[in-house]
Amino acid sequence: MKKLKFMFAVLLIIFGSILVGLPSNSLGATGNNIMHLAGIGCLIAAIFIAKGKKDTKRRTKRECDV
Repeated sequence: MKKLKFMFAVLLIIFGSILVGLPSNSLGATGNNIMHLAGIGCLIAAIFIAKGKKDTKRRTKRECDV
């Protein structure tokens, strides 16, 4: 399952980078801004997917003092 999340994050990074870096004259300034925002959204989503959940179990006092 961890590899699947990683591959999905890599695909989102690639797709987001393409959207951010690809200018399109036919869309105009507003279309380019929308493409940039969508690309940045894909990059942020990839970061959250790759980051995942941390281990949130409670630690004992002895583990915290180490």
